[in-house]
Amino acid sequence: MGIENELVGQTAGVMTEVYKDALSPSVKPVGTVLSLLPRTVRLAFGRWEKWVINGEEGLERAAEAVQRKAERIPEERLCEPEPYVAIPAIQQISYSYDSDELRDMYANLLANSMDKERSDLVHPSFVEVIKQLNPDEAKLLKSFRPSNTVLYPLIDIRLNEEGGGYRTIARNYGILGESICERPNCISQYLENLSRLGLIYIPDDLYLTDSSRYEPIEQSSYVLGVRDALSVEDRTRFDLAKKCCYLTNYGVSFMRNCVLDYDPSSNEE
Repeated sequence: MGIENELVGQTAGVMTEVYKDALSPSVKPVGTVLSLLPRTVRLAFGRWEKWVINGEEGLERAAEAVQRKAERIPEERLCEPEPYVAIPAIQQISYSYDSDELRDMYANLLANSMDKERSDLVHPSFVEVIKQLNPDEAKLLKSFRPSNTVLYPLIDIRLNEEGGGYRTIARNYGILGESICERPNCISQYLENLSRLGLIYIPDDLYLTDSSRYEPIEQSSYVLGVRDALSVEDRTRFDLAKKCCYLTNYGVSFMRNCVLDYDPSSNEE
């Protein structure tokens, strides 16, 4: 596995150089500057100081994660990753030092880009997608199966108007990922972000015919709480509109290259 060690070593070396470049003169004095600020202001900038202190450790952990995955690549399939994929990914790893979920996504992306049989499927835009995810959204994505034929139930909470029409109180509520996200009350927002990034599609005119799939949502504490908070009159206008979401083709490719743990034996078709 000499070629493998050389390629992984090169990647780790690039990580170090990118980190050094990030600590340009405008960033290096951050510790000195922070010490001169009032305590209340320093609190607001505390994460910057933490990034400088922990950045190198985060890159080392990222390099180790990439190496663990790269060791699974058959030697005859190892290749040097394309710079337009590898360099941006390595640059962004330094910003995810405190998130195992995001760091693992970058590591999976880099491992797939080093596999001749998979590198053509690694789109450079995947780096920008990970960049716009938070750790909870990374966890939420693991609740999806890598297929665009699996539908996940969602609802809109609405109040019907007397003259026709309706007013939406909450959109795209579901219990997908509720047990693994740290902020389950934000899942609707997370889903809208995944939709904005082109990973999932949330049509307004499609829903599951199996009504039992919606029962856990309809009986959830959130939905019941919204209904109970309404006035007696508004409760008569309370309505739940069934809908669903599913992965796009782009989302399936992103799942296979970034979310799922790198496995050289898995089928990419």
